[in-house]
Amino acid sequence: MQTVMKKFLLLILISVAIISCQSDKKTENTKAPNGQHMAIVEEVLQTSEYTYLRVKENDIESWLALPKMDAEKGQTYYYKDGLKMTDFVSKELNKTFPEVLFIDKVSSTPLPENKEEVAAVEQPATSVDPSSSTEVMDTSREQISAHVLSATEVLQTNQYTYIHGKENGKDVWVAVTKFDAKVGTKYYFIGGLQMLNFKSKELNRTFAEVLFADNISTTPPKANNSAEIVTNNNKVVSNGSAVPIEKEAVKVKLGKGDITIASLWENKKNYASKTVKVKGKVTKFTAGIMKKNWIHIQDGTEYSGKFDLVITTNEEVKVGDEISAEGIINVDKDFGFGYFYNVIMEDAKISK
Repeated sequence: MQTVMKKFLLLILISVAIISCQSDKKTENTKAPNGQHMAIVEEVLQTSEYTYLRVKENDIESWLALPKMDAEKGQTYYYKDGLKMTDFVSKELNKTFPEVLFIDKVSSTPLPENKEEVAAVEQPATSVDPSSSTEVMDTSREQISAHVLSATEVLQTNQYTYIHGKENGKDVWVAVTKFDAKVGTKYYFIGGLQMLNFKSKELNRTFAEVLFADNISTTPPKANNSAEIVTNNNKVVSNGSAVPIEKEAVKVKLGKGDITIASLWENKKNYASKTVKVKGKVTKFTAGIMKKNWIHIQDGTEYSGKFDLVITTNEEVKVGDEISAEGIINVDKDFGFGYFYNVIMEDAKISK
């Protein structure tokens, strides 16, 4: 009898071990790729136009907002960074969100890193009028549809810039992260999130309709995202594949273990997801975009016309500084809203 019991207990222990291993394997397989968030829905709030999701990621709770979709508690979603708003008031919910992240889509599976696969990603139904000029970016076309707005009025708050103008004879308001916009300038932007009866506490004004865009440009965007993106202080944030950045006469003495920007571009696939060290001169710096500081550096080397490297970090530098940076290299990185990078170094540690 004791022998039978021992065998029975042994079988139970083996079964538990197998289930535990399978569980661990499943958890490992559902880890979010670099640059993506993976969160579990803990609460769903619906309005006539939008869905608000209270999610938890790594024990941190946050609120997401996106065009109305079907969502249930317990679902796991993947998403990328969006437009953060603080003290946002929803009239329909009669609720003020201390902080909410507006995003264009979520997916029940990891978002593809290959831009050609983007069309296959699960997307919620949008509330935007299909007859409007807003279109999803189509990288198969040479020219992509965009809003064109000649600024007739500019309003500034602590965090956002509101631009008023006419598009096809219709009055339009667009809101973007704060930058130095000017009346009389023609601006282009793609997509965006439509908000109805939006109230700005700082301006003490309710906008019947305002489109929140994550970037704006002074030149028509191309399919390769070559348009210069205007943000704080008119600095370039998204370099895409061919942003018009001037090459400077830079000479940098590399340290031990440093790689050149030319080598990085030439062998980008070999460096993908690896930590590398570079050294160069800061040619552009933009702070506080998507909770990151953005740096452009050059080191005097070039490969096939590519001589610039974009770096994200929490540290601050100045244009003209010569810095060393160590961080993870990602290729073909798409943050959404038109922020696409062929090569980017993320979460870099900076030294001078």
